[in-house]
Amino acid sequence: MKNLVILHLESVSRLTWDMNPELFPNVQKFSQNCRRYRNYYSTATSTAMVLNDILYGDLYRIENTHYFGDFIQTHRRAESFVDVLAGRGYRTLGVHYPAALGNEINPGHMYAKQSDLVNYSDCGRALADVRETMDCATAEGGNFLIYFCNELSHLCYSDEKKFHIKNPTERWQYGYRKIDETAGAILSYLREKDLLKDTVVILYGDHGDDFYGHDYNNGYAHSIEPYANIIHTPFLIYDESLGAGETDDVVCSLDIKQMVYNLVGLDRQENPHVYDRCRSDRKYVFSRNLFAGQTPKKIDGFISGVRKSYGITTPEYTLILTDEGWRMYLNRTDRTCSGSVLDFFRLTKKGLRHLCEMDFLYVHYKSYMGYGATGEIQRGFAKLSRWMEKELADLKQETGQKELLKPSCERRIFYTKNMVREFAVLAVKRKKKMVKKRLKELTAR
Repeated sequence: MKNLVILHLESVSRLTWDMNPELFPNVQKFSQNCRRYRNYYSTATSTAMVLNDILYGDLYRIENTHYFGDFIQTHRRAESFVDVLAGRGYRTLGVHYPAALGNEINPGHMYAKQSDLVNYSDCGRALADVRETMDCATAEGGNFLIYFCNELSHLCYSDEKKFHIKNPTERWQYGYRKIDETAGAILSYLREKDLLKDTVVILYGDHGDDFYGHDYNNGYAHSIEPYANIIHTPFLIYDESLGAGETDDVVCSLDIKQMVYNLVGLDRQENPHVYDRCRSDRKYVFSRNLFAGQTPKKIDGFISGVRKSYGITTPEYTLILTDEGWRMYLNRTDRTCSGSVLDFFRLTKKGLRHLCEMDFLYVHYKSYMGYGATGEIQRGFAKLSRWMEKELADLKQETGQKELLKPSCERRIFYTKNMVREFAVLAVKRKKKMVKKRLKELTAR
């Protein structure tokens, strides 16, 4: 069997990864030897939830909880792959640096039932323990599993320098450079000891950040809805026998556990979507913010007014549902999910209907939404909303929740722009223009 190293890239969205390669020189260079997934999406907007989903491969395991950190296990029989591999003789080490705030990571056995992430205040000490774990396993002729979660790029975590940086951009850059340095140190040691040929390395971003571009949410950044710019993150796999290259498979956090089993050489099948070691046949990813069973108005005793939300994401679309209604975005043309295409539609019993006729609208809008585009969006919404209905029904059944959102939310659109008024004004102008033209024609006779 093969060794396993998993490197957590905290708060690294695909947008940050693509636009700022200079912040990740070590990982970017290593990525050229990896299988790179263009369509990987996290299943949550919270680090703790993503950790659980990856390690247990179970979306519902911790969803019955009323307070953040008070994790009640719904699926007690779910196993972390750390426990499974430890049971096969792997020497394991889970690292969290800097030391976790309060009860954020380990309660509820978020990492594994038989072991916790070890909190480190000294990154040098953490890296020394990583090297010792690798050396001891190798000397014994066994395997090692290293899970390194460096959260220095998280909004709230710091070392001795980060919060002394006054410039917010430089502070943001510093966090990313430090997690890249840590990843680089671990990868360098694997090369130095000639261990890469016997090691699977997985790197993933847990979520991105949205610095109040969509909403304020009382300042709680990780309660943001699962927009594509939040959950679309880097996902890389290194395996010498796998080869490098890009893949368009739709993959999510729940698939990593099965890929781990397949790649290290463990014959254990749990995930029906994963085949051929690390391919996926998923059509979409279901994501959520915070916890489905969590009390929205009282989270950790001080955060209030958090809006529950769920998302269905494909490479082309993101569909969001909250108590306020539906929003939908075109991921390729709008990577920041800044403009909901549903602003131009009304929702009827028969589905989406465009707000007005196209013929009198400006040419740019007609070229964007015309030529069959409205029909494609209508069909896309119908398909994604059916998937949402199924996922929410499954979530209710698994958690025993009677109501996740207000029942009326599925019957309305949350409008971010008042296009009804805009189109009405244009319609009046068009009517006046046509009347004037008609009068002119009659006068000419």
